[in-house]
Amino acid sequence: MNFQNLTGELEVFYNNHGVQLAGINFPPKVELLEQLKTKLENKIYDAGEYFKIVDDQEQESYVLQCTKPLKAYEQVFLIDHALSFRYTELHTAIKQVDRLKNMLKYQNKKQPLFKIDKVYYHTEDFDEMALETLKDVKPKEDTFAISFFGNQIAQIEEVIHFLNNHKQIKAIWLNGNPVAEDKEQLLQNIEAQCPQVELVDLSFTSNATEWVIRYVTADFDTKKASSQEPLNYLNLSGRNVLRMKSVKQIANWFPKLRVLDIKNTKLNDLEDVNAFFSLLPNVEYLTCDLEVEDVLYELHKTNKLNAVSPYLRLVNQRDIRYESYTPAKEEQNDIQLIKQNLFKLTGNYRLLTTDQMDESAVWYLMDELGSSIQHSDTPNVSVVPFLYLPNGKIDDDAVAYSIIFPIKDIHEQPIFRDYLPGVDEAKFRSYRLNVWFDIPYDFILNGYNEYKTKLHNLKIAQPDVIAKPIEYLPKENVKVITDLEMVTKNLTLPYVSFTLDLDEANLVFFSAGVHDDINEKYADKFINQYPHEYAIISKEKLANTIQSTYGDVPWLQETFNLQTQLPLFMGAYKTRELQHLNNLWIIKPPNMARSMDMVVTNNLDVVLRLIETGPKLAQKYIERPLTLRNRKFDLRFIVALKSIEPLSVYLYKTFWIRISNNPYTEDVNTLSIYETHFTVMNYGHKLTQVFMQEFIEEFNKEYYPHTWEKQYESIQEMVRQLFIALRTHQPDMANYTKNRSVYGMDLMIDSNGFQPKLLEMTFSPDCTRACKYTPTFYNDLFECLFFGVENQNMIQIFN
Repeated sequence: MNFQNLTGELEVFYNNHGVQLAGINFPPKVELLEQLKTKLENKIYDAGEYFKIVDDQEQESYVLQCTKPLKAYEQVFLIDHALSFRYTELHTAIKQVDRLKNMLKYQNKKQPLFKIDKVYYHTEDFDEMALETLKDVKPKEDTFAISFFGNQIAQIEEVIHFLNNHKQIKAIWLNGNPVAEDKEQLLQNIEAQCPQVELVDLSFTSNATEWVIRYVTADFDTKKASSQEPLNYLNLSGRNVLRMKSVKQIANWFPKLRVLDIKNTKLNDLEDVNAFFSLLPNVEYLTCDLEVEDVLYELHKTNKLNAVSPYLRLVNQRDIRYESYTPAKEEQNDIQLIKQNLFKLTGNYRLLTTDQMDESAVWYLMDELGSSIQHSDTPNVSVVPFLYLPNGKIDDDAVAYSIIFPIKDIHEQPIFRDYLPGVDEAKFRSYRLNVWFDIPYDFILNGYNEYKTKLHNLKIAQPDVIAKPIEYLPKENVKVITDLEMVTKNLTLPYVSFTLDLDEANLVFFSAGVHDDINEKYADKFINQYPHEYAIISKEKLANTIQSTYGDVPWLQETFNLQTQLPLFMGAYKTRELQHLNNLWIIKPPNMARSMDMVVTNNLDVVLRLIETGPKLAQKYIERPLTLRNRKFDLRFIVALKSIEPLSVYLYKTFWIRISNNPYTEDVNTLSIYETHFTVMNYGHKLTQVFMQEFIEEFNKEYYPHTWEKQYESIQEMVRQLFIALRTHQPDMANYTKNRSVYGMDLMIDSNGFQPKLLEMTFSPDCTRACKYTPTFYNDLFECLFFGVENQNMIQIFN
């Protein structure tokens, strides 16, 4: 962009906003720049003079229609933002529920990129054929389901006669016929005279069996309905399931049932309530009407819920056992629907100053006019966020807008923008469009299955590494150069002194990596880092190091780099969705610490949009972490690497506990609440201290007969496998006999089998707490690593 010869206020405006203008490819036209400046200064919203919103109910879409001709790059319009928030503020940001609900009313359904007609086996369709009689209908002998929707059939006797002549039919659709106007009478007649029929329109009959439950859960697939495959999920929504005579057998038919959808099912009397309770002995996740949720909450308040449903965790994605739970209201369902679909319409930006970049993105929703603009790969307008800086800097007077300018000549026609500007297939454009459009998943699932098979069949190949003697420094006249005040204050070995002269030093202990210079600048010195150790200290490299050695391991959650492995992640997500497994993921940047810019979500749309805010990793969230005092915690260990070959690794005896402030829950309303799902509270949050000995005592008491001693052994084994993977992946590290490294290792424990789970490895961890509570920390560390002195605080992993 090159604006020449600007003067006066326009030059000042350009100087304040030039970087933004270049970033959004603003047209280099002085007249357009003057127009933008005038509209921003005077808050002129004149887009309504050129565009109108059309509510296209037939296509289930809002459309923005141009009402006056517009030339390319000759007009610019301001769009106000209806909502702005950071992700952690999402729950509290949703205020104007009715407005947002109306703006998003068409977003709950995605448009297919192309239509694929589903094939229904053993099913015949006689819909809308103006049939008045069934006398001439001859279904095939293997027809189990038949539809007469939208005909003129009026006589119940004729339906009964037809069904008794074709007893193989188990499901019939008659809605849209005069005979179905009295649905209850129709059901009662079929139940009494055609006991083989199990489904009439949407309703189970009283004679329904396991077959029809499988049939509707499998989306009317008669092949799957005849299968005996164990099911963990049933969709009984709106099926009148409590009408079944055998309703209390359902839990026996499906002993692995964990996920149940029973929405649009009324509890009319005590018999219905008891029948409903019979469905719940093994259910963990339930979707139901709010009235049913209230019944379950009343049971919880009277301490009777466990007797009915001991494993129940979430009802309508909410935790009725959670201390801050409040009785359900219809508005809460609306809010949840808004959260589910909001990210289809939001944009985002990060604030960048000369001092720093924002830790997290700002998300915004344009007003009704801006949100009505539909997507096209060949757009006719550009729509971009713009931060107006009236004082020339980011301060309280700065205001965020979106601006629209035509990039083609437009007549009286719909307006389109590109939802993913600048994103091509190299950046997985087609996959990311899944936010708005249904895409075929067969190819994605096949690719993911091949990837998992490859990991499963992976064989460990140990490298040929020649062991070299571990070198140590003599205990005399050791000169240490360091930039760590903690070291200069706490390293008190009598034969160690400090220097600022790199040439004089024979031991280098820096907080920052100098990996590129190790071979040259520091080759003759002992130093606290290795080349190639990025293989475990980089979040994006860690999973690859482990998986390229072992394939899948139980101590690392499934992890994907969304910049390079997005199709694989989507395959993993869809696989879990199809299997009705927990689909919570934690999305984190590969280059930030302290839980910054991390998001916990089960919403694929959110994940796909988060990619826009910078590089991201997706890792399967540990949905059932071991808790302490009912709160999520993680553990920080100090790991010291002395040698790659022979492998010599130590755990510092003291470890540290980080604990969240709120009780843990999977309740969907808490997913954006930092103090529930994250444990790093050192920076701007209330910090709860739990000391090691206190933790061990509580652990042994709460989880008896499992003991901390057993748990510690499994952690040691995890560390052992990790460093074997590092040696396998980076055998050249064995050549560096004067190198050492110290890492912070963060882990959690999965309540399923007390499995430790590695979260990350950090180079040069903050050891302030270590020095505060164990003053000999650096003496212990240096003696072991650099002078070969074993001590009781350094626990050796490899003997």
